Amino acid sequence: MSLTPARFFPLPDLQVVPEAFAGIEVHGIARGFVCIDALVKKARSRICLAATVTPGKFLILIDGSVAEVEESLLEAERLAGDKLIDRFFLPFAHEQLERGVFGPMADPGAEALGVVECSTSCAGIRSADAALKAAMVKLNVIHLSAGIGGKCYFAFSGDLFDVEASIQAAAESIGQDRLLGTEVIPNPHPEFIAALGISPV
Repeated sequence: MSLTPARFFPLPDLQVVPEAFAGIEVHGIARGFVCIDALVKKARSRICLAATVTPGKFLILIDGSVAEVEESLLEAERLAGDKLIDRFFLPFAHEQLERGVFGPMADPGAEALGVVECSTSCAGIRSADAALKAAMVKLNVIHLSAGIGGKCYFAFSGDLFDVEASIQAAAESIGQDRLLGTEVIPNPHPEFIAALGISPV
């Protein structure tokens, strides 16, 4: 028997964005399974992603109503105990965020590009929400843990002053213990964008 990670792909024309988006990272696959079971028994949250991520962590992402998601997350945290690595809870997350997590990468064009690197997926999603809410920027890509040692990075584009404001908001939202680095590329070269595998959408 195989356990296939649950995945949710929002449609591009999704009219109703879930009220809340949340996640939890735990040490150990077995404890991750326990947390999944507990959170869905506790409240009617939807599992968006349940998967192993490097290095040997388990990442769970859920969405739904604010009350249901909060109740599920608290129960998962309780069961995670000393295996808890990180978590996030975002009532009324930015509308680009969940689509960005599960959708394709987006071409920034000639706009400035901001890049934020974090030590956990939860910190990355938390700070991406802050960046998107701080200024008029477009989320281009967010990469969660797989193949990069459990870290997370995301990139967003816009006018230079907007990107700089969003970089500051992202950094302030997670603190120095989770922040690994930030960069601003004022005028990304098309060959650089192509090398990243980002294509127009």
